Amino acid sequence: MLAVDRKRQSLEVGGKIGILGGGQLGRMLALAARQMGYRIFFLDPSSDAPCSSVADKKIVANYDDIPAVLKLGSKCDIVTYEFENIDVQAVIALEEAGYQVYPSSNVLKTTQHRILEKEFVCSIGIKTAPFYPIYTSIDLEKAAHQVGFPALLKTVYGGYDGKGQVKIISLEQAQQVFHSLNHRTLIWEKIINFTKELAIICVRDQIGQIVTYPVTENIHVDNILDTTIVPARTSTKVASQATEIAKKIAQHLNIVGVFCVEMFLLENDEILVNEIAPRPHNSGHYTIDACMSSRDHKGDRFFGTTEILANPNVCLHLYGKKKAKPKRKMGHFTVLSDDIKTALGIAEETRKKLSWLETKTKRSK
Repeated sequence: MLAVDRKRQSLEVGGKIGILGGGQLGRMLALAARQMGYRIFFLDPSSDAPCSSVADKKIVANYDDIPAVLKLGSKCDIVTYEFENIDVQAVIALEEAGYQVYPSSNVLKTTQHRILEKEFVCSIGIKTAPFYPIYTSIDLEKAAHQVGFPALLKTVYGGYDGKGQVKIISLEQAQQVFHSLNHRTLIWEKIINFTKELAIICVRDQIGQIVTYPVTENIHVDNILDTTIVPARTSTKVASQATEIAKKIAQHLNIVGVFCVEMFLLENDEILVNEIAPRPHNSGHYTIDACMSSRDHKGDRFFGTTEILANPNVCLHLYGKKKAKPKRKMGHFTVLSDDIKTALGIAEETRKKLSWLETKTKRSK
């Protein structure tokens, strides 16, 4: 049974969003949020993190500094994170203290642990590359027999851009790697001959509504994303299958917020899921320039409650003024359509949906 919270939480215009992480992804999220009238607080170990130049306030602390993380929560209406290599216990502490965190600690716990992630994907009937959990040296022999070579031995935590993994071609080599890592838990993953690496950016709100962007084709150089091609050079059928896979993952994991699903496309058009990233992903950078509503705008939109944010062809710009007064310029919105008549109709409907602004104006008199 899917656990979907049908009560959508409220974040008023001018509300405060907290971000765990102040790197380039946090900065992009903050820029979009500021445009929409939200205030930004973030926590990062670096005093000169990229988000510093666009946020309202920052907290310099490590991600496992629970008091500092709780301080961030106390200053914000909603907390999110820009990448998954943070302390899940900090997110749990925020939730236990009553703060809203999206995506949840359960999503983070699953997606930041390579074994849990793959076991979850397989449990809902979606395929991954063959793998085997490595807890002891005996597991190495079992993996060699059941999964085979060539393979990758990966750490279960902290790996990205090719970090935390070693290519292995023999059991002896695997044993050496295992011993050199002090017998820590690993995952043995079969190396797949794929034709393309695909990814899809999605946003899911608190009542289960999902918005997806076109499937992208990603090209990596030295395990780091180098080029993203949109739309991916695949068939319509493959793109549709990839989209449905991402939606299924989001629904069963109950993800709320921005996320990305990375996949391998095989020669026979079969799709294998590689990783789930529960945050803004590099393959969505193109949306900033190519889309009316970017990945980061969509990520911020699910926080809000106004109906205006439901239409992807309407973009709201709020000026951050704290007090509304009669005839005071508080913001504007832009409508895109194929014809002027339709655009004007949407604009008029949008204006009616902004009745909350009139109410706020009356209250401020």
